[in-house]
Amino acid sequence: MDCIFCKIIKGELPAWKVYEDEDLVVFLDKYPASYGHLLVVPKRHYESVFDAPDDVVARGFTTAAFFARVWKRLGAKGVNIVTNAGREAGQMIFHFHIHVIPRWGGNLAWHGKEEIKEEVAKEVVEKLKSALARPI
Repeated sequence: MDCIFCKIIKGELPAWKVYEDEDLVVFLDKYPASYGHLLVVPKRHYESVFDAPDDVVARGFTTAAFFARVWKRLGAKGVNIVTNAGREAGQMIFHFHIHVIPRWGGNLAWHGKEEIKEEVAKEVVEKLKSALARPI
């Protein structure tokens, strides 16, 4: 299988991880639509929400909601939580995942056009890890 997310999960490709447990991983989107754009990804491969079991979908959205609340506490004015299912819906990587896109005001672009810069990625990861060390 040539799945980018499976390779990230196996450690074969790098990613800016902010959370990981036995079932899922949360990392920064490589082409963020906004500062702090996260992906919530189950470790088991499912092509989309159509194929993922209900408990996996529920766990993914619960985790996405948790990170949305973290971003709100850190000053985001809003947050998009979304998954795309199928090419026609804009899915580009065919491994079920959920986008958590904090909105700071202004541009509501969906897909980012620029790859995240290392210094920004480090800043976001540190900010989230610091926030996770405090109760929400």
